[in-house]
Amino acid sequence: MVTIKKYEPKYFDDVRQVCINTGPLEARTDPNTRDFILFTFCDYYCEQEPENAFVLVDENDVAQGYVFGATNFWTYIKKIKPYLAKVKKLGKEYYRDALGEIIGHGIYSLKYPSHLHIDINAPFRGNGNGSRMISTLTEHMKNNMGVKSIMLIVGTSNVRGINFYKKNGFKVICALKNTGTVMAKEL
Repeated sequence: MVTIKKYEPKYFDDVRQVCINTGPLEARTDPNTRDFILFTFCDYYCEQEPENAFVLVDENDVAQGYVFGATNFWTYIKKIKPYLAKVKKLGKEYYRDALGEIIGHGIYSLKYPSHLHIDINAPFRGNGNGSRMISTLTEHMKNNMGVKSIMLIVGTSNVRGINFYKKNGFKVICALKNTGTVMAKEL
C-alpha cells in the first residue's frame, strides 16, 4: 500500500535516490552526472520550497516517488543560483544543460509562473499514483499558494510521459527541438 504525504526532511535521502533511479543511467555510475541531476532537479525543491513537495511512500515509510512545485519563476530564479554555482563546477556541458532547463521555464513564465517536477520509481508507476500525486500538488498550489496555472517540461521523445500529462489535463505549448516539450495546465 502506498500513501502520499507532505515532504519532510527525513525523506531527503530517499527522494534523492528516486531522482537518481529515474534519471539517466549515467547518474548511477558517474558522480558528476549524479550531482548535476540532484542539484538541478531535486535539492532546490527539498531545501527551498518544501511546502510544495509531496512524496509517495511505501508501507515502510520509504519515499518511492515525489512531486515538487515551484510557485513563482522569479523566486525560483533567485534561489536556484547556489545550485547553479555547484553545477557550474561540474563542467560547461552540465551548466549549459541546467541553464537550458531554467530558460525553458523562463520563456513561458509570464503566463505560467509555476512549474512542477515529478518522478516515481518504476515499480510504483501505474495504479494512478502519478495522477494522484499531480492532483495533490496542483490542488495544494491552487488552494494554498494562489497558483492559477502550472507548466512542466518533458523530454520530447518521452511519449509515455507526454500522454500521461495530457491525461492529467496538460496541453502541449511548444516542442523545443531536441530537448523537451513544454506543457501547461490552467488550475
